[in-house]
Amino acid sequence: MFLGKTSLGILAGMFSLSMLGCASSMDMADLQARVDANTAAINKMKQQSGTGSVSKDSVRLADIENRLDQQKARLSTLRGRLDVIDHRLDQMMEKIDEQNARIKSLGTSAPPLASTSPGSQNQVSIAPPVVATPVAPVPAAPSVSPASSAPPVDVLYRQAMNDYQTGHYQLSRKEFAQVVSIYPHSHLASSAEFWVGQSDFNMKHYDGAVSSYMRVIKDYPDSPKRAVAYFKLGRAYESLGKKKEAIHSYRRVLELFPLERQLDELAKRRLSMLE
Repeated sequence: MFLGKTSLGILAGMFSLSMLGCASSMDMADLQARVDANTAAINKMKQQSGTGSVSKDSVRLADIENRLDQQKARLSTLRGRLDVIDHRLDQMMEKIDEQNARIKSLGTSAPPLASTSPGSQNQVSIAPPVVATPVAPVPAAPSVSPASSAPPVDVLYRQAMNDYQTGHYQLSRKEFAQVVSIYPHSHLASSAEFWVGQSDFNMKHYDGAVSSYMRVIKDYPDSPKRAVAYFKLGRAYESLGKKKEAIHSYRRVLELFPLERQLDELAKRRLSMLE
């Protein structure tokens, strides 16, 4: 992965956000335990109150119910905060993707069209008559590949990313899919497949997201997106209510990518909420 100063700053931000996410996950687990305990206490007190007499237990019951309402409200707030953190992590991954694509496109830029030496101008002026001699007509319709009529891969990818960042997920999904189909051997193909999944995930098309994340994992063994694809695969399985598959995906993150510390920490927190 190409890492400049900007990427290092983004990674530092990702680390801070992941720590906030971990703290919020811990708060949620603790708060959920309290909610469960208070709910159980309320149910027990209601069962024991066979008589309709007003007592200290009735006052205590009302107090616990009030506390339970407050805890549920806080739990909802924490869940919303985790969603925001998750969205910001996605945005930071997008920025790293963009920067890597820009650096790679600079590294593979086309050579100059003509030499700048003084003699080269004379050669250019002489060349056209030689090329233009009508020896034999050239066929007007050679075999055309899909890429010949499409924008360059980095342009198409950047447009897709812009549409994704502005929330046009249906359009970004189509454009990222075009990157994969038109430029299957490009250095951007695996990342484009990942963002197809992200677009589907944001549109709540979780089955489609699962398919894309799986393609990143299986078809691109050297992809820099493989680790995060396993993690997002777990999130998609969670959204589909497939707890066992989600747990397996998070465990694979820990088993295969021990050096991805921020992602490992997030995977551990998801596991602690599921197991």
